Amino acid sequence: MNRQINDQNSFIELEKMLVQIESRGLRSLSSGDVMRFGHLYRQASSALSSARSQDVSDAHIEYLNQLVARAYGHIHTTEAKGWPSIGNFFKYEFPQSFRRNLLFIAIAFAISLGAAFFAAGIVHRDEGKADIVFGAGATQMIDYISERYTGKQDWMPEETRPMMSSFVMINNIRVAAAAFATGILGGVYTFWIMFYNGLMLGVIAAAVNSKGPDVALSFWSFVAPHGVIELTAIFISGGAGLMLGWALLSPGQYTRRVALKLAAREAFKLILGVCAMLVVAGLVEGFFSPSMVNEEVKLTVAFILFVTLFAYLFFAGKGGDFERRTSNIEH
Repeated sequence: MNRQINDQNSFIELEKMLVQIESRGLRSLSSGDVMRFGHLYRQASSALSSARSQDVSDAHIEYLNQLVARAYGHIHTTEAKGWPSIGNFFKYEFPQSFRRNLLFIAIAFAISLGAAFFAAGIVHRDEGKADIVFGAGATQMIDYISERYTGKQDWMPEETRPMMSSFVMINNIRVAAAAFATGILGGVYTFWIMFYNGLMLGVIAAAVNSKGPDVALSFWSFVAPHGVIELTAIFISGGAGLMLGWALLSPGQYTRRVALKLAAREAFKLILGVCAMLVVAGLVEGFFSPSMVNEEVKLTVAFILFVTLFAYLFFAGKGGDFERRTSNIEH
């Protein structure tokens, strides 16, 4: 019994040290505290190994697992500087963070998809109802968009493409940042951003498709090359915002402050990756999507980008040191 009490006290002490390190960095510890931190980490690792071989509750094992995983990263990882750090981030940390938080990202996707189908169903029955969904002038705007894709026309001259590419990047990054940052409001506004973007996509898709197959093909061949990257990035940013909201609503064993801090660190990794994705999407949208190459080529490129992107997100960095640092500790 005394040993159990001592172990529990050491776990609490380790957790307090982790909060200090995560708030002010490892250098905030004295040399004696650093030695103590290593001792507590080894003690928690040993307790985790013992717990897995004994009749211990899953909740306690999960608690120890998270505690050891958090400490492991500070003890065994030396932070790289400069270009190697950037390379490691995109090779390991971003795709691994995507996989760890896939549930939140999938929820953001489901919100947008549900809104898109809802709006498309309304507009499919009566295009005039677009004004009800988005306000007066929406139908006129959709007609203008549809007119762009009627017949073969170069509606974005080459000299305007660099400016448009920059505008698209900035606007998309702004939307992604809003979806992420407003998660601190409990995820409510993040939900609304995902829902509103889904409504907009559904209304435009239904209206354009109603103009006939040629207009629809022209529209979707424009949207698809950059859309596979851009929309995925928006869903990821929505997932990051929902992570913050969930940390506030359900902090688990942590205080809300600590839970939010941990969620924010993880979500920030996603947002850094999203920014890079949106730069690529902006370049594609500014220079390739409006080009005069035929629709089949554009759709083929879109398919290649889709496969490449999701192969990267689901398989990059598997088995690397960063994966081992943040996954379940087996020893």
